[in-house]
Parts: sequence; structure tokens; C-alpha cells
Amino acid sequence: MNFELTDDQKAMRDQLRALLLAECKPEYVRACDEEERYPRELFEKLAAGGWLGLPIAEEYGGSGGSCADICVFLEELAWHFEAAANIYYTSIIIAADALQHFGTEAQKKALLPKLARGELRFAFSLSEPNSGSDAASLRTRAVREGDEWVINGQKMFCSCAQIADYILMMARSDAQAPKHDGITMFLLDAKTPGVDIRRLKKLGLKPMDLNEIFLTDVRLPADAIVGAVNKGWRNVLKTLDYERCCLSAVNVGAAQSCLDKAIAYAKQREQFGQKIADFQLIRQKLADMDMEIDAARLMLWRSANLVDRGVPNNKQSAMANLASSETYVRAALNGMRIMGGWGYLMEYDMQRHYRDSKLAEIGGGTSEILRIVISRELLR
Repeated sequence: MNFELTDDQKAMRDQLRALLLAECKPEYVRACDEEERYPRELFEKLAAGGWLGLPIAEEYGGSGGSCADICVFLEELAWHFEAAANIYYTSIIIAADALQHFGTEAQKKALLPKLARGELRFAFSLSEPNSGSDAASLRTRAVREGDEWVINGQKMFCSCAQIADYILMMARSDAQAPKHDGITMFLLDAKTPGVDIRRLKKLGLKPMDLNEIFLTDVRLPADAIVGAVNKGWRNVLKTLDYERCCLSAVNVGAAQSCLDKAIAYAKQREQFGQKIADFQLIRQKLADMDMEIDAARLMLWRSANLVDRGVPNNKQSAMANLASSETYVRAALNGMRIMGGWGYLMEYDMQRHYRDSKLAEIGGGTSEILRIVISRELLR
């Protein structure tokens, strides 16, 4: 077992860190959060540096990064700007993965190079008002009429839809099939007539918009699908371990940011004639945070290693996602406790982590669902 990053991964991380220190300063992150603004300038810099092509194969204009490479990238980006890391995962990674695994050669050649250059943005839409954790119970209907698909329904909790050029949208294409069958992934141009996107107000991750989508007699050409008709659920299951690794990397990077901010504060804050870092209760909190983050990171690396080796790791990826998300929530909460009233002020970053962290236990699989996944694997 090797618990060290490769030299190439270290060089990649250091190069990315230098870019983010220059272009993603705390003031910029804070402004994007307060203004609920998509960090367009940052993504333009990432595109110029070739970073958007990391999860895309070289033959389509990317650099063909491994799952481990992408996790290193996401952890570093999340340390600086967690919402940007979530946007990257949602608008770049999911699309790149789906198109490379299930797209036609024509789709790959037309879309992936533009995605790598930052000329296109994507969103992924699965959830609906009545299908969240039970995602396969979706009701949005796609009916074939001649050379077109006609889609009607409502989607919910779609991140990045307002900035997306295309939405990878799941819809029921066979109403008579069992729940997990009869679902197709559609390539929806967000400007198609009949598509109404409405932004939802939410607690955290404000630079990453969250939307509901209304679809009224939306007409798509017959070939506007990714993968096979009625086999869309396989698209979701195929890349689940990989996606959980990505989410875990975001959580670990953001949790590490909480710890580092808490340490810096504890070293300079004085009460009762001494630095608060000298108090045992503060040290205990910092030690617990460090231990939990390190454990979550090791679970992440194990899962990423299995993904890159082609080994199914449903349980291991679920464990990494669960551990990292709950670790991030606890790190943000302990960071708030260590900073006291200062942490509660909007001019400090810990309150943002406190707000942002909660979605980690909800999006991509709630803590309860992940525990079910783990226990199901245990009891096979």
C-alpha cells in the first residue's frame, strides 16, 4: 500500500495551488457567496490553464486524469472555494464521465473538446418533487412521436441549470417498465422551447445555483439521448463509485480548510492571559478534527485506487462519502465553537463553511441512504 501522492500529483497540486492563491483570494470567494454569483472569472482562469480538461481523455482535448488525480484536484480546489469545487463536479465531471462512457462518437467529438476549453457548461437533472432518495421513481415523461421525443414534467434540485448550455436529464421513456427500467438520459439544450428554469433560494453554496425545471411539450430530436433508450438508470449506476469519490474529495478539502482556519485563529486569539490554543479543550477539538479528516482522506484514497483499478467498490465509496460528509459538518461546527462570536460574523469564512457543509449530508445520497448501502453490502 502506498499512502503518498505521486510526484506528478504533487506537482499538479502545487501548480493549482499557485493559481488559486493568485486568482481565488478569500475576498473573491466571499463576494461570490454574498452576491450569490457564479465564479465566472475563476472558471475562465481554470479553462485557460487546461484544468477543465482533467477528467476528459486526451483524444477529446483533455489530459485524461485518473480518479485519484481528480480527487487531488478537487480537494485542493475545495480548500480554497468549496462551492467552486461542487460546480466543477456538477458542470464538468458528471458530463465528461457520462459522455465518455455512454455518448456516441459524434457527441464526444462535438461536445467534449468544447467542455475542456470552457466553451460549454452542463448540468445533471435526476431529482423531482416526489423522487429524491427514491430517485428511480421519477415521473417526468418522454414520449416518442415520429422523429422526436416530447417531454413533460418537473425536475427539482438541479444544480447549475441556470448557467448550463446542456442538461443531462433523466426521464421515464417507458411507463410500463419496472421502476428502474424505462428511464433514458436525454441531452437537453437548455434553450429549447418549453423549458422553464427557476432558481431556488437556499442556505449555503450560494455561488452554485439550485433550480427547479418545468418541461412543457419540450421537443427533442430522436438522437438527443446519451446511452441506450430505456437504459438510463445503468448510466447512473455505472459511475456511482467514481462520483462518490469526487464528492468525498470536495468534503475532505473543505473540512481541511475548516481545521486550518481554526488552528490559525486559536494560535492568535488570547483569553485569560494566554493563547486559546493552549487550552486543553481547544486542543482536543483540533485533534479530533485532524483525526477524522485524515481517516476520511484515507477512505477516499482507497476508493479512488479501487476505481482506477476497475474494482467495484460500492461499500468503500459509500463509506468514504458518508465519513467525509459528516466529518465536514463536524469540522465546521467545531470551527464555529473555537471561533465563538467571531465565527458567527459574515466577514469570517467559518460561517460559510457552517452553511455549506450541511448539503454534504444531503446531496449525492443522504447519510441515511449511504448507511443503507453499506449495510446492504455487509449483509449480502
